[in-house]
Amino acid sequence: MTSSSTPVIKPRLSWLDITKGISILWIVFFHFFIAYAGVRYPWPLKFTALPGFMAECSSGSILHSIGCLLEGLTAVIFQRGSQAVGVFVVLSGFGLTYALALYDTPAGGWITWYRRRLLRLFPMYWVAHLICLASPFLSLKDSFDWRFLSSFLGNRVIPADVMFYYLVPAWWFFGLLVELYIVFPLFYRLLRGVGPVQFLVYSALFTISTRYLLQDVLQAHGNWSQGAFFGARLWEFAAGMVLAYYYRHHPGLVEEHFFAGTTLLAGICLYVLGTYSYQPVFTYTLTDAFIGIGLFIMTAHLSRWIESLPGVRSLLVYVGAYSYGLYLLHQPFVMLVGEQLRPYGMPIYVLCATLVVAAITFASILLERIVNRISERLFTSPAAGRTAIPGTHSQRQ
Repeated sequence: MTSSSTPVIKPRLSWLDITKGISILWIVFFHFFIAYAGVRYPWPLKFTALPGFMAECSSGSILHSIGCLLEGLTAVIFQRGSQAVGVFVVLSGFGLTYALALYDTPAGGWITWYRRRLLRLFPMYWVAHLICLASPFLSLKDSFDWRFLSSFLGNRVIPADVMFYYLVPAWWFFGLLVELYIVFPLFYRLLRGVGPVQFLVYSALFTISTRYLLQDVLQAHGNWSQGAFFGARLWEFAAGMVLAYYYRHHPGLVEEHFFAGTTLLAGICLYVLGTYSYQPVFTYTLTDAFIGIGLFIMTAHLSRWIESLPGVRSLLVYVGAYSYGLYLLHQPFVMLVGEQLRPYGMPIYVLCATLVVAAITFASILLERIVNRISERLFTSPAAGRTAIPGTHSQRQ
């Protein structure tokens, strides 16, 4: 099929939105926790280090030991929230490809596609900058200088040691997302040209080679490997593209195999291998891909189970569908509140953090809906609105 065909509207995949909801909330709680924890816990607190942590924490009573164990496990989970970014890299590849997988090119051509995507990205991104500019009480570590304008225009990459974490560190992912959007048409054509399997192999080799060159040959700043250069995260993105391509062409077969127990076991193995490959040697070239893909599989299986819980399902689907605004807005606020909660114990922190995150989530969703509505009225013609590619709204982070 070609772009001249009318796109077939596909129903939203609720497990996909649930996965996004789980991942963004995990990231939010991670940023909240690092502001709260300070040097209170070993970093990272590994499962193997829990006995030592409990020995220092416990006073000897059974109840206190149980409390220390729960506190340690909670810290372990919160500390690993940054790994959920890899899930969003996979989700981004899935979302972009799922909308187009039956067609050679998007309706209206690639220029129209770029326009729609950038109009999804930038308005809310600009609003987030203005909120930071108008809220000097927030927990912002950087000054407002030339970097603010550079970031406002979309540059989160050059120079990588200055711009990558500027103002709101979480926004580094925006720069990666822009890069992936720019190169997506090229890789989509390659996917259709050589086939999904070869494409995934080529992408994996490209990522491994890129990360090796960046860290071992060029000895470039670590931000380049983390995502300042898209090639260092292409493997995860390509995995999402390949899954979406198969999913769109063979949905029943893919669901049967993807949600099988053996696939979950494979995801767990990938994740474990990824965590143990995080060393200053060649295995680091595999770390982000193994963790991102493995964690995506694990989270997707959890999301599938959550589909049987109507209340939780509805909540996470809604949060996932509007995860972009929450991603852009949360960090300065949770860092501010997290620092204020340092004098309190873990139970008080968890309670307060849950309430604050709920409030920020509600506000960010409301603001994102308003910004989307205004931007659509300003920039989207009636004809463009009628031919919009399905899935555009759902691909947010």
